[in-house]
Amino acid sequence: MNLRQALFRVAWMVPIAVAGWAAVAVAQSSAPAPAAALDPAADKILARACETLGAADAFSFHADVMFDQVLPGAVKVQYGGAMDYTVQRPGELAIVYRSDLGGKDLWYGKGNLTLFDPKYGMYATLAVPSTIDAMLDQVAQQQGLTMPLSDLVYSNPCARPKKIAVYSGYIGVSPVEGVPCDHLALSSSKDDFQIWIDHTGKPLPRKIVINHRSEPGSPEYIAILSGWKFPKDIASSRFQPQLPKDAKQIAFMKAEEAKP
Repeated sequence: MNLRQALFRVAWMVPIAVAGWAAVAVAQSSAPAPAAALDPAADKILARACETLGAADAFSFHADVMFDQVLPGAVKVQYGGAMDYTVQRPGELAIVYRSDLGGKDLWYGKGNLTLFDPKYGMYATLAVPSTIDAMLDQVAQQQGLTMPLSDLVYSNPCARPKKIAVYSGYIGVSPVEGVPCDHLALSSSKDDFQIWIDHTGKPLPRKIVINHRSEPGSPEYIAILSGWKFPKDIASSRFQPQLPKDAKQIAFMKAEEAKP
């Protein structure tokens, strides 16, 4: 792997579970869908959470994450990290991501996307569509780049789960970091998902678990979500690149170049 590949893959392009429903939907879009067994109660709770996030003009949250990597010999190891999302619709996004494998900073605003790797001091900038939804779709398709938990910032977070879900069920009420939550289980043709949503008050996601049961070693991705804030407005300067003076600019890669 060269340094240019490192900007786009290491500590960011970890297994597809990191991206959540959005990336899984792309990966499974061509697979025939078996008959769905969906629980109306679970679907209603999930829909309320999606409506809450979709209706918000601006919000931010923190996530503590853990993800598996399956090594040669079927040895499975777990890494950890943390990330902070700041969102302002229709067209501003900032992400700070740090993990055991490295980190990334992302700024998106005014039709430009900048990705910075603090370890290597490299960054790349790309002209992209002016809405978050269109930007995420374009960079996934053309650059092979998916952001962890990016499904939560789409204007309709439930759109992709609905396309691929073959099962949904309500498990019950259980706490996440002391917060009572409705525990839901969902499945696609290849992966299992669990999501915990606030049982009272604003229905916000508090925990997400994705298990790739069809992948060797069944790697998991876990995110604990906290610090939800819904300000009326966020200064646009938050979404403009804050780069070190000695940062080196490189070109964004195409999807085929980003492959191992």
